[in-house]
Amino acid sequence: MSTAQEGRPGRDSVEVVVVGGGAAGLSAAKILARSCRSVLVVDAGAPRNAPAEGVHNYLYAEGTSPQRLRETGRAEALAYDVEVVDGTATAATVLPQPEPGGPRFTVGVRTVDGATRTVQARRLVLATGLVDVLPDVAGLRERWGRDVLHCPFCHGWEVRDQAIGVIGTNPMALHQVMLFRRLTEDVVYFQHTAPDPTEEQREQLAALGVEHVAGEVAAVQTAGTRCPGCRWSTAGSWPARPSRSRPGWRHARTCWPTWAWPGPSCSSAASSRATAWPPTRRGSLRVRACGRRATSPRRWRR
Repeated sequence: MSTAQEGRPGRDSVEVVVVGGGAAGLSAAKILARSCRSVLVVDAGAPRNAPAEGVHNYLYAEGTSPQRLRETGRAEALAYDVEVVDGTATAATVLPQPEPGGPRFTVGVRTVDGATRTVQARRLVLATGLVDVLPDVAGLRERWGRDVLHCPFCHGWEVRDQAIGVIGTNPMALHQVMLFRRLTEDVVYFQHTAPDPTEEQREQLAALGVEHVAGEVAAVQTAGTRCPGCRWSTAGSWPARPSRSRPGWRHARTCWPTWAWPGPSCSSAASSRATAWPPTRRGSLRVRACGRRATSPRRWRR
């Protein structure tokens, strides 16, 4: 993946430009190419799931590294004459008076070697995915995707029967506590910046044997390649356990600064979410945590 361009030679016009070369973007490109459509994929090479050791819950790819999954997807797309460019999309313009059956967009592309080009397309697919916005906790980012996890469905099997600490940042944190409690009997809930639990929720935690620690977490402590515990701002510490954090996210974008998508959370690892451009209220997606699953892309018809 080191070259700036793979597949068919550079074309000035294609039927579809796909922005994003992760699982969703490559899946969209392959499907379109198999329908005899000419396709250009622009891949910035910054997949969300890069920190993860492996992909889970993915048929025929269980435990495969994210890098290997992308390489496989790219090879499959290239086999159908998809052109893949390593670079970023810098601009997208809707043509004011497109000819019937002709291009409707112009897309500016800057490759990794600094070259620029403009491509016309009839359709534009955004598969840029999400960017994780992690809590401001010292040491957390360094362990993200390893000891600091995000999703019981993506990572739960690997940490079953271990001591787990859940760092809360929003009202959904207690829901995640319940999910991880299914995987182990040793769960501690660090409230951090999440709202105070209700009396009923406190009773649930007590009934499940989940210890509730109030106060903000100041740091995720590390020692070598391990995560031995957490330290919170009220001068306390907690021993070794994998931590689970529910960060926020925003949609990844390299251009079109007139829109941004703040949202809840998910994260460490994976998945691109392919959406239409421009976004509409109908296209505003509230994505729940399982980061390692690419979703079906949608196209916007003008």
